[in-house]
Amino acid sequence: MLLAVTCFVIVAGKYHNSGLVWKEFHYRYSEPVLNPDVVANESNRAIPGGGNFIAGAATVDITPPPGFLPRGGYATWSTVGQGVRTHLYARAYYLQTDEERHLVIQTDLVSGSRILHAALGERLAPEMGTDISRISLMATHTHSAPGQIVGSQFYNKHISNQAGFAEDYFEFVLQRISEAALQAYRSRGPAKLASGKTDIWGLTRNRSLPAYLENRSILDKEYQPERDFHYINPAMYMVRIDSIQPDGRSVPLGGFASFSIHGTALPEGEPLFNADVWAYIHKDWQWYLEQRYDRENQIHVSAFEGTHGDIAPAARFNRLGYLEARRIGREIGKHAIELFNSLEKDLTAQVSLRSAVRQVSITEKPRIGQTEICTEAAAGTTLAAAPLEHTSPVIGYLPFIRQGSRRWDAAEDNCQGRKRILGGDWLQRWLEPKDSFPDSVLFQIVEINDLLILPLPFEVTVESGQRIADAVRSATEDSEVKSGRELRRKQVMVASLAGGYTGYVTTPEEYGRQYYEGGHTLFGKNTQPYLASQLRQLALDMGGTARIAELPEQWVYRLATKRFTPESIMEPVERAIESAPRFYHAVDDLEAYWVMQWRDVSADKINLHEPLISVETRINNGDWHPLTVEGIAVDDRGYDMAVKLLKTGESEVGAVYGVYWYNPVFSGPEQVFRFVIQARGSGSILYSPPFR
Repeated sequence: MLLAVTCFVIVAGKYHNSGLVWKEFHYRYSEPVLNPDVVANESNRAIPGGGNFIAGAATVDITPPPGFLPRGGYATWSTVGQGVRTHLYARAYYLQTDEERHLVIQTDLVSGSRILHAALGERLAPEMGTDISRISLMATHTHSAPGQIVGSQFYNKHISNQAGFAEDYFEFVLQRISEAALQAYRSRGPAKLASGKTDIWGLTRNRSLPAYLENRSILDKEYQPERDFHYINPAMYMVRIDSIQPDGRSVPLGGFASFSIHGTALPEGEPLFNADVWAYIHKDWQWYLEQRYDRENQIHVSAFEGTHGDIAPAARFNRLGYLEARRIGREIGKHAIELFNSLEKDLTAQVSLRSAVRQVSITEKPRIGQTEICTEAAAGTTLAAAPLEHTSPVIGYLPFIRQGSRRWDAAEDNCQGRKRILGGDWLQRWLEPKDSFPDSVLFQIVEINDLLILPLPFEVTVESGQRIADAVRSATEDSEVKSGRELRRKQVMVASLAGGYTGYVTTPEEYGRQYYEGGHTLFGKNTQPYLASQLRQLALDMGGTARIAELPEQWVYRLATKRFTPESIMEPVERAIESAPRFYHAVDDLEAYWVMQWRDVSADKINLHEPLISVETRINNGDWHPLTVEGIAVDDRGYDMAVKLLKTGESEVGAVYGVYWYNPVFSGPEQVFRFVIQARGSGSILYSPPFR
């Protein structure tokens, strides 16, 4: 235990960083009064194929500036993002019927955020009518995005290697997502919708199989390595949205899906922001649709986490990196495309849309029925060990800390069960006051025709998700029988890390084995039964006629904040090429690439969320034109180009950057290329020397 105490002190000590300022953030909730314009109007039905449904969608880039913010998800072992390889996005999907409306937001973030959720509700409600109860905020859980914008002290402190709520990035993300939501709302029009499911095998594996085998549903407890691939959640759930044209034709507007895979195909030491496997899923899916339907306007497709808590990408061991992320992501993307296409026959303009939300304070209401949860959160020693493939150096292998380390005394009388408290109970209370942990849960159910969406602020393991889904499905069917409605089998999409971050949820059996996921289940062994009971009750209550939105009048967040990005003055910079393009061969797990360096504005002014780099080509001395490969532009919106901050000079103005073009094309010595760098500050477009 002395080792555990030592490790905990080291990890917790980073909290005492300089530059932290305590602030309070207040957000109010009130049921919006709808303008007549907000209600779907009868003119939709005059359009051939029109019904009661209208929708809109939009996409924005939320990539942060390089060199300031740490990548979230790897805790102490995280790195500061020095640039970007695959951009981070947020997509907004506005759904509306005569009776209801709902906003689904997908983000390439480590997790959802309660404070961001509350801020979006307050900001968007006046125009859109989408208060917090009508917003679902989803995440991909890439471990290569900033993470310090959640609503709890504990995770703003430990989600990366630096402490503090990143107020500057929070404001940026809030503004960008608000823009996407309003654009989706203002562009809304008559639409059709379909939902469905497919199974995807062989691209994910269970990373904590010994814990999974403890489940009562598993009779054969013997560990065999091939079973890693059997006990996963293979389901991809999807909602397809098409817009109806004036002539009655429907064309794809967008779609969103859930899939269960950790965003951890890139290693802890990766220096660049990226969307991990999700970038390849999204881009291949988007590009395919835009080419098939010859769309000039972007099609807005994306996916987010399902029940991924114990599921890892099936990368080759000791080969984490972009090659594996690309291989896995593109294969999943193929399945997404197939599912999207298959839903065309099921599109309907008659949509039933309902939602219910209830905030529950765990400390005030720890019991529901016969199930009781811990009133105080506690982190276990195995949390410090970290999971398979990302095991913490040295400490992850120590006795009492490594995965599987657990208590053996009186677990049945202790709400934290077999968990060993990291640092011991008294030291953890001192270093991590109990009010620093998240202590309330926003339970939400969204019903779209025969699909139930359950956004949860936890990382949900496969079996936990199955039990929660079964509880809600049975409650919904009970309600339909009692009300005399037609009994229809519901598909249930459980979405992890939605609207916040409250650690993990394992089944009681998995929890007893105390692998990483159990050590990170903050509220003890009964967390999964408690969540299932709360959602079952919400589903039963949802069967009535009144809409459920049980929320406090306001939320108050008191957080230690830090400004990671300095507010520098825009000074004139002589943009210039610092080194000519140079080619490097592929080696081991690194792709072949061209690289060039240039000087530009300072890192906080480079605006990576706006288009910056592209490649042009010509044959010999012909005219330059944008390079496309298989109809897709070669630029920094794709997944084969990176920008990295290389040097910030103390004596010189601006900064030096590198542009990297991975997997370049070759078509003989007659084809010439050049990098095009878009204007920043007062500068003009910059062109590199030609290369071939």
